[in-house]
Amino acid sequence: MVAIVLGALTASAEPGPGLFTGDQWRYRRADLFTGLATRIVADLVAIPSGAPGWGPSEWVLLGATVGSTVALSSGRPSLDVLFQSYLQREVLGEGHFTIWNTTGDLVIWSSAAIATLSTLVYGLVSGDDPATETATLMIEAFAVAQIYHQMIKLLVGRAGPNRPELEGQYLGPAAALTLWPSGTPSGHMASMYAMLSVIMTYWDQPVLWVALNLFAFAFGAALVGDNYHWASDVLLGAGIGFCVGRWVVEHRSTRFHYGLGGVPVRVNVIPLVISGSGGGLAAVVSF
Repeated sequence: MVAIVLGALTASAEPGPGLFTGDQWRYRRADLFTGLATRIVADLVAIPSGAPGWGPSEWVLLGATVGSTVALSSGRPSLDVLFQSYLQREVLGEGHFTIWNTTGDLVIWSSAAIATLSTLVYGLVSGDDPATETATLMIEAFAVAQIYHQMIKLLVGRAGPNRPELEGQYLGPAAALTLWPSGTPSGHMASMYAMLSVIMTYWDQPVLWVALNLFAFAFGAALVGDNYHWASDVLLGAGIGFCVGRWVVEHRSTRFHYGLGGVPVRVNVIPLVISGSGGGLAAVVSF
């Protein structure tokens, strides 16, 4: 006997807030690569279009991130420029060891790419669909975070630490191309946090949340310490990356479905053993 227990899934077809949402937009292995490309384009519109349906926590997070960034980066010299100057001069000193340099950049991002693609290949070859889905969503979140951060960076045109004479001024779109790839937000932080956020949200294990957030903190601190970005660049990049990764999992993964009111709810499929009757699957929905 096979027992299938399904709970609170009657509204799973209801779309979430914003355009291009609904369970038909979720990951499907059958159209892995075409689906990935389509979702990346759709995400760019879907994420901001859902803003009217955000809850208080989303608005608080947005306000805190943007407010902190503005407070740290306003004025000449701004607080983050003063902090960076003090850190380099009084704490780290000239010629200190750096992780973020031409070689480090290549090694770190090559390692991230190899790890993600290896997970994807492993999932495809072994039939491990959660591994395939995780890697695919990581690529999706990385791409969306990259596009978003480049759009903001080219719009605000902020001078980075590699141009200390400009003291982190916002010079606007006209100067953005001459300053690129420096500027705010940090693309390094946004991209890495987007991928880490996918892993944390998809698997939702406390040890992963702690370990990966600690890694992200060290990652961001190194960007400041190695004079790659101002602290406010890293803060804004972290906020973008974290939210993009979480949104991608909640609205595009098979681990979530839409509940009443279009709110994403987690669905955990677990083995079910019934004494003397056999076994089956249980779909447990967490609100």
